[in-house]
Amino acid sequence: MLTRERKEEIVESLSEAYKKSSLILFADYKGMKVAGITTFRDRLYEKYEDRAQFTIKKNTLVRLALNNAGFDESEWKDSITGTTAVLTVDDEDPISALKIITDFNKNNRTLPVIKAGFLEGKYFTGDQSAELAKLPSRDQLIAMVVGGFAAPITGLVYTLNGVLTKFLYALNAIKDKKAE
Repeated sequence: MLTRERKEEIVESLSEAYKKSSLILFADYKGMKVAGITTFRDRLYEKYEDRAQFTIKKNTLVRLALNNAGFDESEWKDSITGTTAVLTVDDEDPISALKIITDFNKNNRTLPVIKAGFLEGKYFTGDQSAELAKLPSRDQLIAMVVGGFAAPITGLVYTLNGVLTKFLYALNAIKDKKAE
């Protein structure tokens, strides 16, 4: 059994983790085998290394930590019931974690089940998490922006190249006509 001091340390540690996390996700892990949890954690580690944690703590400690971190209890209180695991991601690209858990669910009979969460401090439900997972990742968004900037420049280069080529053809035609 945990001592009161140890519980207070855990709550403080969780509070700090929740404050700095870009994604906090509550999931029901009931029915998941240890091997499945380990596989899921391995996939998170491949992407985030130590910037993502999938932990199982007592609901009471999670509730206290969320309150200490300043999250509105009216939003999350119904989500912290039963068997609850908490995924925290401290990264600029939290959407990839949602994609990882969604892909994992497809291959593992929908386990773990997403209950709710916070993305950049904004609450979302389990149903909304599926829609959030469809958003492009940070890297994809950057590529789209760069592509958006590059396309007009590329078009300008081809246009200028075409004008220059036509000008050279006209000069060659004039030269050939004068040579006759």
